[in-house]
Amino acid sequence: MNWVEQEANKDVLLKDTLLLMLEEIKLLRQLLLKTERALRKLMKERHNEKATLLMTAPGIGRTIAMQFVLEVGDIKRFHSFDALNDLIGFCPDTDSSGDMQRDRGITSRRHKQLRSALIEAAWTAIRIDPALMDAYQKLTKRMQGKYAIIRIARKLLRRMRTMLLTGQPYQIGVAA
Repeated sequence: MNWVEQEANKDVLLKDTLLLMLEEIKLLRQLLLKTERALRKLMKERHNEKATLLMTAPGIGRTIAMQFVLEVGDIKRFHSFDALNDLIGFCPDTDSSGDMQRDRGITSRRHKQLRSALIEAAWTAIRIDPALMDAYQKLTKRMQGKYAIIRIARKLLRRMRTMLLTGQPYQIGVAA
């Protein structure tokens, strides 16, 4: 950032624009820091047990754990895994008309941030958990990696639900 500021001072034509952009970046960083502090405070005060339990899973950090806890709320309100899966959006979607029926992959109706976060967590989880890596490798034999990781993210979601229901931490290397 200092280098960009020095370069901006050298160029008269771009100086104002670059300095305004740098100021915006600095303000956004401050806002992000403020948000992270509020998130930590909320985690300590209200949802510490649930978030700490979720953070035992590979790929699940403080931000994803709190996002999951705050967005999903009480896990017991979902009577089954399928109900939770419908909220996140890992369920399949079909397009049917008359006699014709086409599979369209996963549904476009989803919780965009949670689904994206869980897919990113799944990429980390397969590097840490050998059971998930084994499942991923089996899936990649019959489909592309980007589709296989969605199945792994779904497994991770199932495990997160089980962790919250039972109160047991994640066990690495245990096949589901």
